[in-house]
Amino acid sequence: MVKRRGLLAVLLAIVAVGAVAPAAHAAAIFPAPPGGPWTGGWATSPQREAGPAFADQTLRMLVHPTLGGSPIRIRLANTFGAQDVTFEAVNVARAVVSGSADLVAGTGRRVTFGGRASVTVPAGTSRLSDPIDLSVGVGQDLAVDLYVTAGGDATAITGHDAAQGTQFVAAGNQAGAAGGAFTGTVNSTFWLDGVDVRPAPAVRGSIVALGDSITDGAYTTWNGNDRWTDVLAARLRTLPPHRHLGMLNQGIGGNQILTDRTDCCGAGISISALKRLDDDVLRQTRVKYLILADGINDIGYHADPDALIAAMTTIVRRSHAAGIRVIGATITPYGCDGGCFGTEQEATRQKVNAFVRTTRLFDGVADFDAAIRDPQDPSRVLPAYQADPLHPNIAGQKAMADSVDLSLFR
Repeated sequence: MVKRRGLLAVLLAIVAVGAVAPAAHAAAIFPAPPGGPWTGGWATSPQREAGPAFADQTLRMLVHPTLGGSPIRIRLANTFGAQDVTFEAVNVARAVVSGSADLVAGTGRRVTFGGRASVTVPAGTSRLSDPIDLSVGVGQDLAVDLYVTAGGDATAITGHDAAQGTQFVAAGNQAGAAGGAFTGTVNSTFWLDGVDVRPAPAVRGSIVALGDSITDGAYTTWNGNDRWTDVLAARLRTLPPHRHLGMLNQGIGGNQILTDRTDCCGAGISISALKRLDDDVLRQTRVKYLILADGINDIGYHADPDALIAAMTTIVRRSHAAGIRVIGATITPYGCDGGCFGTEQEATRQKVNAFVRTTRLFDGVADFDAAIRDPQDPSRVLPAYQADPLHPNIAGQKAMADSVDLSLFR
């Protein structure tokens, strides 16, 4: 028996290569299945939130994976916490539907970390669960329950602001309980920042979309999962199995490439794309491609075009060094009758977009500017695609996704 457990620990350590995991993960109790390697199926970018502080409550968070498979595992992050956070019980189940706390009967699974039912995530770190014996289909919502006795300082809680879907809260330990126990709601996710799956062996990896509120899905359908990344994920699923890829949305409202933001998007902090490149791209599980769709907020704050191009170049070169192919996305228009881009800002946008379209640095281009601009006034988004002068509506998001050449993902 001792030798058998030792072999199992070695095997699990091998399949965990490339993932963010604590040393204790080698003690996971499930054998590796015959599927493909661990692959990112869902992710979100952690931010520092200003609360609420949870105490003796269970959070039920719904996520929408873009890959199916079995088993699965989850990643918890305390990136911005002021102190350690302990989760006394963690549960995962299939959700009946987006926007509802109800679970599919018989699908609940207790989640362990290093074989233990509770886990403490020290401030500034993350923890990866043991494999969870649960299968998930493509697009099947998962409900992740976290029972926390004390969530720490409400001014420094790790979450993701405006998660574009309803998340649920219950008093006490309700991990795995029926949906009726969850009488409270919040609009952000907290502590949960990734779900990996073991997909079919043909699946080659995942794509990360690194961006701002447009990528994050501002003004898309609440609980609708119709961001441009969701639409692109659906298009990828029409390809042969060996070209299937997960889609990891790492958009943050108000994000800039060059500078951290503390002045928008709730009370959180939007860390610059340069600073979050390691965690949100390079350390994601089995990422093969990056779509860089950021920069419009930099221009809004009068960034120098050469500085912005230099930062993009840094992101591309570091990603290439990690074996990741990079697709450059052009910056969409932001023109209106007043309060939008001025002449100098529009000139910066045009210079940066010319770089994206012509440089040989990128491995391909997603021309989002061309996809949604008004042919009669290219400095503006086509009215039919506007939620406001900056943000595309659902039709605009779809037009962006539909403009991406799938042959870029070979």
